[in-house]
Amino acid sequence: MTLTACEKELDFEYHETEPVVVIEGRVTNEGTEILITKSRSVTDSVRGRCRQGALVAVSVGGKKIPVEYNAATDSYRSALAGEPGHTYTLTVDYEGRHYEATSTMPPAAPIISAEFLWQPVLKERLLVYEVWAADPEPDVRNYYWYRMDRRSEHQHLKDKDLSQPYRWAVFDDRGNPPGRIYRDLMCTSERAMDDDKEEDWERLLYDGDEISFTLMTIDRSVYDYYASLRAGQNGGANPRSNISGGCQGYFAAGSVTRTQPQVFRREDVSLRN
Repeated sequence: MTLTACEKELDFEYHETEPVVVIEGRVTNEGTEILITKSRSVTDSVRGRCRQGALVAVSVGGKKIPVEYNAATDSYRSALAGEPGHTYTLTVDYEGRHYEATSTMPPAAPIISAEFLWQPVLKERLLVYEVWAADPEPDVRNYYWYRMDRRSEHQHLKDKDLSQPYRWAVFDDRGNPPGRIYRDLMCTSERAMDDDKEEDWERLLYDGDEISFTLMTIDRSVYDYYASLRAGQNGGANPRSNISGGCQGYFAAGSVTRTQPQVFRREDVSLRN
């Protein structure tokens, strides 16, 4: 018997819709930043610039703080730094519509350690980035968002867009040791690093790549947004916004901790015990 196969080009017809307002806002211990854009066609890979002319404010404890547009960052920015336990309300008035959201800031999760390790799996070794942090409230369900970034001067990646995170996800503290949280970020395999195939270049790490890691504690509504965003990435579904008024996006009051940037060296990676 002979097995045969054929290839057929599929021509998908995307239904264009009117652009909608997208608001991405954060109040953290590092300051306040709000980005206002509009949705774009699925075939348009160019990120739109921030829309000017909106009235943006953040309220806390009965005080309303205006957030002005900053041309240098192309976003609405304020030096307002959030404090754990406080609830923040974002209001945006733009093109005759009113948008509003609230978020309560949880305490920070200090990062204890972060290192690369080889994880043996059958006859293969996987490169993992193991991060440990302190659980700020061991008796309370806490939610987290993380982002791993890398800067690279490797010849394979010089012309690549590395503005998107190398790895990101959300999780909660269920199943973690008392008083601790950890994540194993699966990076790549040792075999893929040895083969160094072009289709894997953006997933590989090279000697000299600078790695940074950000961890943010978030409330449940922001967790739901990011979880639905990740779940819908392949299917094209819109994430569950926590902002009222008919826009897309999210507003988060979160506590940020970061690692010091570290330079990846393959020879420095040890085997997990």
